[in-house]
Amino acid sequence: MKIRLMGTETEIAATIAAITPVLDIQEISDFYLNRGATILGRVYVTVAPPAAARTIHADAERVDNTRTLRGRKEIR
Repeated sequence: MKIRLMGTETEIAATIAAITPVLDIQEISDFYLNRGATILGRVYVTVAPPAAARTIHADAERVDNTRTLRGRKEIR
């Protein structure tokens, strides 16, 4: 699968670092500047689903609706 990332070089490098634990990265292209007077560019990343199943844990906090579940702590 091929993914196109667009942004600054710093943003793209951070994104590649973030997806590395989730997907198997096979190839990363050079950074290509977009047309015109801009600092934005693009990188093409070839990835594959991970060979072995990986467990991904994420912490999340809901901030738009405060409520209490039966006998549990308050959820935000």
